[in-house]
Amino acid sequence: MTAADLSHRPLETVCAPKQARAERTLHRLLDAAEALIEEKGLAGLSIPDIVRQARSSVGGFYARFRDKNELLRALEERFFQQQRERALRLMRRETWGGAPIQDVVRGCMRELVGVFRQRRALIRAFVGRAVQDAQFRGAALAFEHEVAELAGGLLLAAPGVVRHPNPPLAIRLAVAIVFGSMIASTLFGDVRQDFAQLDDDSVADELARNFLGYLSLDEAFGRT
Repeated sequence: MTAADLSHRPLETVCAPKQARAERTLHRLLDAAEALIEEKGLAGLSIPDIVRQARSSVGGFYARFRDKNELLRALEERFFQQQRERALRLMRRETWGGAPIQDVVRGCMRELVGVFRQRRALIRAFVGRAVQDAQFRGAALAFEHEVAELAGGLLLAAPGVVRHPNPPLAIRLAVAIVFGSMIASTLFGDVRQDFAQLDDDSVADELARNFLGYLSLDEAFGRT
């Protein structure tokens, strides 16, 4: 399944395609750009390579994007659309069929780790651009805030589940810590032995332990 199949809302960062064929071309360009970023990194991304891989044209590219930076904005917007849909699904209690909350947290962490692993080069590109571009930073922070709100809705639905003295604040900070850890892993995982020696499930389990422990749920971790 391609990214185009996962997200159907029009992207605000590009002119809305007026025909289904034009929308397919747009997503082919985005798919091609993301594949090339994964292969070569952002520095190696070129417009001729994008249009060749997308079976489009340079004119078709510039009809949608003024430059590579605008293309990257569209990739970021589409990425966060997809992850919002994922977060909405994961933060519904019925998704987990009554599983203990510690198992829900562990499952969410495994999904998060999977996204960061599978789309590592793209996330690296977003982080690099965010250093220079306030709009990129704003979009990332807005997404983190949305995830924290969804997590709060899930964790605070049952009184007393979170035993931290300030549960809403603790959930926001716990989400920020998890995202910060995964960004650090994405940027430095190749050279930091503590990241490199863990497989994905182990990373997810350690994130869950930290998350649940900070929220004073560590005693329940692993209980079924």
